[in-house]
Amino acid sequence: MPSGRNAISNMAGIVARAACFAVGTLLFSSVSAHASEVVTLADNTQIAGKLTHYFDGIVVIETSGGQKLELPRDKIKSITFKLPPPRAEFSTPEKTFERWRGAMVKGEVQKAIDCYALLYQGQVGQQMMQSADELKKAQKDLEGVSFELRGSTFKTQGEFKLANLKVRRTKGENVQTDEVNLVLENGEWKMTP
Repeated sequence: MPSGRNAISNMAGIVARAACFAVGTLLFSSVSAHASEVVTLADNTQIAGKLTHYFDGIVVIETSGGQKLELPRDKIKSITFKLPPPRAEFSTPEKTFERWRGAMVKGEVQKAIDCYALLYQGQVGQQMMQSADELKKAQKDLEGVSFELRGSTFKTQGEFKLANLKVRRTKGENVQTDEVNLVLENGEWKMTP
């Protein structure tokens, strides 16, 4: 059984080898393509990858090269989470609405759910996935409906940017104007229920 000093020395060696391995991995792999987090170690070494597990003080990060590194929590200085770049199909409230409408007509549930702000995606997904009948009913309600986008208004509320999209629905003689509320989330306009 190693003494306390030897155990610390062994742990320092393991961390140093992990850091050297991580640096090598960073140099020889296309990290930026799939990295979603950057871990900065106590010695300022940075490791880019995806956090896959945390238990009993050990953080596991998978690099874009597929290597899994186990890092002791007390050797980590910081973890920075990177958000993906905004997608063009959500660049305006009108584009978001058109994406949602198209997805609903085609029955592409996940694509429709993605049009909602993250906070509401679980709730909307649960409602849509309750039964296939709910989706079919929503699709039937959209049949023969003509949509006319009547413009957006924007406002800032504290740190949040909000939009209100006016949508005119016409089905036969029935004409109705609705408002769709959206929030700017990570550079993308997302709907709120």
